[in-house]
Amino acid sequence: MTRNYIIASLSLSLLFVLPHPASAEAPAAIRSVVSKMSSLGSFRATVTIGSGGGGARGVLSYSGGKMHLKLGDGRVVASNGRTVSVYNPASRVAGKQPVGGGGGIGWLLSGFEYRVAGNSATGRATNPTSRVAEVKVSWNDQFILRKLSMRNRDSDSWFTISLSNVRAVAGFPAALFSYMPPAGSRTVENPLNEIN
Repeated sequence: MTRNYIIASLSLSLLFVLPHPASAEAPAAIRSVVSKMSSLGSFRATVTIGSGGGGARGVLSYSGGKMHLKLGDGRVVASNGRTVSVYNPASRVAGKQPVGGGGGIGWLLSGFEYRVAGNSATGRATNPTSRVAEVKVSWNDQFILRKLSMRNRDSDSWFTISLSNVRAVAGFPAALFSYMPPAGSRTVENPLNEIN
């Protein structure tokens, strides 16, 4: 289990966990995207995540601050709103990390000065010490998020989350969001604190 995969998984979970409104300083279009995504309730979508030229595709299930993503290679990211679990079948290792510290698309998109052009926007961090230096956001005509890209201050590469085929679902079984890795796998608690 690599640090980058865990951080990418946490970024994905923070995008959907703990709905939070966008700051009042955000442009109207950004506030509309946040509001629309918060209003969807339970939905399923196709997701592509990755950085640079690579990416992994999977199916995201979301309901009321809880999420479950299963990627095509068998990796799983699940959050019950309090913790996020990440499982990699190649290494048979699972990581379990407390979510804490806020979350939701409104939280992730706050703290940037935006330039909006049509159905997209680019934001630069207003705090010079912010870990994320820039974001790029795009949405469809109904303000449903299509793509969110983030660039860390110490990097030239972008981490991107793309959504497609977003559709409402009546609900999901509760067990979906409290992921239990397969028997015989190893679980590492709080893995980000174990990496120097």
